[in-house]
Amino acid sequence: MMRLRKLAAIAFGVAMAATSFGFGGCTKEPPGSEAKEAVETPAPVPGPPAVGPAPDPVPPAPGQPPAPPPVAPENCYVPSKLTGELPFYVPGKGVVLTRMMKPCTTATGQAGYDKDTPYLAMGFPCTGGAGRVDIKGTNYHAPKMISFILATDCPMSPSTTEAVKKTVTEAAGLAPGMKLMAFTPFAVQYWEIPGMTDADAGFSVDLRSAPAIEGAWKKLQTKDSLRVRFYGRENAWVQGGHFYMVDGDLRLTGRTQFQLEVAAVKALTKEEIAEVKARCDGLKPARNCSEVF
Repeated sequence: MMRLRKLAAIAFGVAMAATSFGFGGCTKEPPGSEAKEAVETPAPVPGPPAVGPAPDPVPPAPGQPPAPPPVAPENCYVPSKLTGELPFYVPGKGVVLTRMMKPCTTATGQAGYDKDTPYLAMGFPCTGGAGRVDIKGTNYHAPKMISFILATDCPMSPSTTEAVKKTVTEAAGLAPGMKLMAFTPFAVQYWEIPGMTDADAGFSVDLRSAPAIEGAWKKLQTKDSLRVRFYGRENAWVQGGHFYMVDGDLRLTGRTQFQLEVAAVKALTKEEIAEVKARCDGLKPARNCSEVF
């Protein structure tokens, strides 16, 4: 009996030892093992962001036409006589090539235009004659004021689209397929007479000063000319259109009619426009020059 109790005590001690050292079916992790495992496990590496479908192309703004397709290099033509940037004035012809609608680049990197591009040209009122002269006063030879009306409906020269196209094509070396889209008149918005005080906004050149009436008007009656400097724009809505200075000579072609002969045309810079506006602002009485410049 005593022997059995000793054997039972030994067996109980062995079982307790096995439990303490994890040899049984139920084990217990040492303290802190969970924290150690959490520290040593690397954080997952984020993958690349999900790529969705490509966004749709942005449609043109309301009222704006879609962008034209690019011109193929083999259809890009370099006008042989068109040097520099537009506008291109044709001396002695009263025509300005103002805009070509389809610029492009050739296979060799030269700037050119589609061989079938449309283009815009500008003419000048009263170069076709029949300009109207208004006389204020009863004495024709010594009136109170003389007005030369250069409205946009005054005849221009060349007078036909065929003549304009021929003039521009030959002068600029355009391709035969390039089309004249419009021939619009220059709109006089401000004018000055060099060497005199006469100047004003608008398209009516009014001679008021004594030097203009007693000197310039008398010379005009003897077949002499009067040099006038005009400022204005193409009479068409063209985004980014130029502001021009035009030197022209007025000549009487009848008792109450005149003709304009264009001598020079220049597109002004912003600084030059500001200088002209300052002269307009200095006129007395004041004119609404802000609407012009």
